[in-house]
Amino acid sequence: MMKRILPLLALSVFLLASCSYEPGVSEAFNKYRFKDGVVTVSVPGWLIHLAANFGELEEGEREMLESIDKVKVIAVEDDHLNQKINLHEEFYERINKNEKFEELVVIREGDQNVTIFGRMDEEVIKELLILVGGEDNALIYLKGEISPDLLNDKINLTDPDRFLSFKN
Repeated sequence: MMKRILPLLALSVFLLASCSYEPGVSEAFNKYRFKDGVVTVSVPGWLIHLAANFGELEEGEREMLESIDKVKVIAVEDDHLNQKINLHEEFYERINKNEKFEELVVIREGDQNVTIFGRMDEEVIKELLILVGGEDNALIYLKGEISPDLLNDKINLTDPDRFLSFKN
């Protein structure tokens, strides 16, 4: 009997440890992934790495894609639903309580709230989470080993009207 239980217990521990669970992100996806008016996208790393080999990309863009292991996006498209919910209010506390995330940037303008959370490990960004609520509701989650230099070279932080848009 014990010979059967021990391998099952070991397998269970392995499966639980290998499952990725991102507090706030997983809850948001579970709640909104089949809701009408909400677009959810989940892209695994192997597909992102494959995309890095297609098209005419600059070396920095290719490096950026190769450094990403997972992307999850939730965006509320329905205007009526967008007025009824606020992803920032709903998930901010849960994500902020998670000690592995550090609040990097907070932007508040009118009823629009944007918070960028990150988790650094040595000299790379392991996880980046952008939480948007208000007029636009979105949650963008990136996981990988992203060099801050790659982001700095590609993201426009100088123009407030094009914040977090790619540089030309």
